[in-house]
Amino acid sequence: MPSNAWTPERFDLLAEYWGDRLVLEAAALNVHGQLDGGPLSAADLARELRLEPRAAKLFFDALVALGLLHRKGHQYSNTDVAERFLVPGSPDFRGHRLIVAHNDWSMWGRLTEGLRTGKRQRDKLIFKEEPVEARHLLLAIHRSARSRAADILDNNSIDLSGRRQMLDLGGGAGTYVVTFCRAYPELRATLVDRPIAAALARDLVFSAGLEDRITVLEYDVDEGDLSSTYDFIWISNVLHSRSEAANRSLLERLYSRVEDGGEIVIQDIIMDEDRTNPPRGAVFAMHMLLSNGVGRCYTFSEVQGWLYAAGFKDVRRVQDHEHFTLVLGKR
Repeated sequence: MPSNAWTPERFDLLAEYWGDRLVLEAAALNVHGQLDGGPLSAADLARELRLEPRAAKLFFDALVALGLLHRKGHQYSNTDVAERFLVPGSPDFRGHRLIVAHNDWSMWGRLTEGLRTGKRQRDKLIFKEEPVEARHLLLAIHRSARSRAADILDNNSIDLSGRRQMLDLGGGAGTYVVTFCRAYPELRATLVDRPIAAALARDLVFSAGLEDRITVLEYDVDEGDLSSTYDFIWISNVLHSRSEAANRSLLERLYSRVEDGGEIVIQDIIMDEDRTNPPRGAVFAMHMLLSNGVGRCYTFSEVQGWLYAAGFKDVRRVQDHEHFTLVLGKR
C-alpha cells in the first residue's frame, strides 16, 4: 500500500487484528455452514464443531459482536452477510480465500525466522503435499480469475482468432482455458499441472462440457519435455513461484514447443524496475519466500530477458490490469 495511506489510525488498527483472526477461524471451522440449516444453541453448535463449551460461547458471542451471527435467546444464526459470503455453496462464497489465509497464519508467524535464515517456513509444499489446502487455494484463485479472464477477452488484450492448439501450462482449476475455448470455438487446448490441480481442472472442464476440446494432463514441467507443439502457450501465475534459473530453463524448453508464428503469453505480478511497485507484488514476494523459499515477483526486464534469450522476439507488455501484467512474445 502507498506510504501516504499510513495514518495514526491505521497503525492503531494493526494491533487490532484479533477480530480478523476470529473471522478466519470461523471460516476454517465452517461455523456458518453448520448454521445454514437453521439456528442452533451454543451447546449444540459447540458439539458439532468439537469445541469446549465455555470457549465456544465466548467465540460465538464475539462473532455476534462482529456482525456475522445473530443471537436470539440461546439460539445462534447467520446474519445476511454471513449467509452471502461465508456459507459454502453461496454464489458469493469467500470462504476458500479465508481458509487459505487461516492456514498461512502460522507460517507468517515465523517471519522473523524466515528473514534470519532466508528459508521457507512452510513445512510442506502446498501443491505437492497438501491436497485439501491446495484445493481451497485453487478455488479462491478460480473465483478471482473468472472476472480476469473475461476482462482479457473484453479488452482484446490477446487475439486468439486463428489459433488452433493452446497449451495452458500450470493451468490450475482451468479457469482461463475454459474461458478462452468458450470464446473461440476453433480452439483446442491442453492443460498441464500437478495431480492436485489437474483433478480440479477435469471437474471444471467436464462441467463446462468441453472435455472433447480440452485435455488435462498430470505433468511436472521440470521432469520432462512435452511431445506436442502449440501455436499459443498461456502461463498464468507460474513464474513467481520459481527461481530465476528455473524460469530461464523453462522458457528455453518451451521455445521449441511453439510453432512458427505462434505466441507465448505470460500473466504474472510484474514489478517495476525498482521492485517496490505494485506494492502488492513487493509484499507477495515475501509470501513466496515464506511459502517456498525460491520464488519472488520479477521485473519486466527480467522476464523480457529470459524470453529473448530463449529465442522469442517482439517481447512486450500487452496489458496492465490492477496487480497483473500480460507479457507477450512471438516465435
